[in-house]
Amino acid sequence: MYFPFIRGKQFELVAIRELAPKLPNYLFKPIVEPVRENLLPLVKTIKSINEFNIKPIIIINPSLGDFKSKNINLYPRLLSLDNSLNFTPCIQIQDGIVDYSIILQELPKNDKAIFVPDIVEDVNPAIFSLSNFNIVPADSSDSEIEKINNIVLLDDPFQKKSRNADYRDRSKFSSLHTNYSFRPNTIGFSDYNIVGSEYSESGGPAYVVTIHLSYIDKESQQMFVRHFSSSPSNSPANPGGKFEEALNNAIHFIDKNPSIFDDTFGIEELRRLHITEHFPGLGLVKKITVQHHIETICNYLKK
Repeated sequence: MYFPFIRGKQFELVAIRELAPKLPNYLFKPIVEPVRENLLPLVKTIKSINEFNIKPIIIINPSLGDFKSKNINLYPRLLSLDNSLNFTPCIQIQDGIVDYSIILQELPKNDKAIFVPDIVEDVNPAIFSLSNFNIVPADSSDSEIEKINNIVLLDDPFQKKSRNADYRDRSKFSSLHTNYSFRPNTIGFSDYNIVGSEYSESGGPAYVVTIHLSYIDKESQQMFVRHFSSSPSNSPANPGGKFEEALNNAIHFIDKNPSIFDDTFGIEELRRLHITEHFPGLGLVKKITVQHHIETICNYLKK
């Protein structure tokens, strides 16, 4: 099973809401880390994907965005907004000071998760026995994860650049989708999509606009990312024109190489924007590429 890891920004939440009716629920279980104090969009998202029998994993002690440097438990707040929400509460292990076992015992007995963002070796293995999903770094050693059940391996393979102008035509992504099941006690895998684990509130001025599109090489089965960029510029002006140039490059490549990319909902959206010559804003472009990445992996798992 694929557990895409997303942050609870507007467009990322919209991405999984729109994908819910299109993807098999037995392959697709998103992990969401909230980043906004306003939880209503998250509540809307959980309710929406619940309608398609998708039960997300929600980190209830987030540490990014509006929750940076706060010690918070969102579980009671979410249920107070709507007690019909169907989600798996997840505790993020952030340090060795808090007794997380007490918090875990207060959560539903057979429906909770643990997220270890850094080093598994620093966590008492006994705590994992309290959890139904244990999300750990993909580079954890087999000797460590052999001590833990119900493993979800989390990878961060997107080769993020500080400037869009620095992206080459393509970069390697991951082969975790092909080999995760060979690791001990593993039930699924996760990644930070084409966004990466590094969190930022905004993307900054768009000197160059780049569209990142994932694909799985038919021969090697390795996942790569193609990067379609506008021309280098010394000014952040005219992001719409830069997007149009990047989109033209992407559509031209897709048409010339029809067997490379899966024909996903995201690709359909890019084609629609190309035909209408509409610039929807860079946030919506990111949503589309996130959707394409998730659907590409689910298509692979279906096959």
